[in-house]
Amino acid sequence: MDFKRFAAFAAKVTAAHVTTYFLAGVIAYPLLTKEFYIGPNPIFATFMRTEADPALWSHVVRWFLPAQILRGVLIAGVLYPLFDTLKAWSFGRRFLMLAGLYIVLGFWAATVAAPGTIEGMVYLRPFITTCVHLTVQPEIVLQGLGLAALVAGAMMEAPRKA
Repeated sequence: MDFKRFAAFAAKVTAAHVTTYFLAGVIAYPLLTKEFYIGPNPIFATFMRTEADPALWSHVVRWFLPAQILRGVLIAGVLYPLFDTLKAWSFGRRFLMLAGLYIVLGFWAATVAAPGTIEGMVYLRPFITTCVHLTVQPEIVLQGLGLAALVAGAMMEAPRKA
């Protein structure tokens, strides 16, 4: 394995992941999901650390960035064996493949019972309603599309000088 090439690829994937994860959350939280975390009926607070409990929230603040960097490196590690194939494809094909991997395999079909996943729809308690499952979708889809676009774009060949 070409470690220098992997490190450059991992840095780009990680930067794309951290950026899109943060931005999708910043957009979706106040518009779509804030009521699930805080307020009169914070249903996510029954199984997640939320800002409603500052003692628990400090853990999130401390570990948010390291966790997302680790996720970015893991994503890059899984994608790297496909590097040459992805690089040979057009931007559009590369974008669709990366978005599909992230959104379909990484979210909808993930084997974790979380709001918005198929497993979550089966295993989560009824207070996580169909409305909740649907409300979290835009954030995940937005992040997956943004990540795919940035990574697919970062893999494009630079124009050669004449």
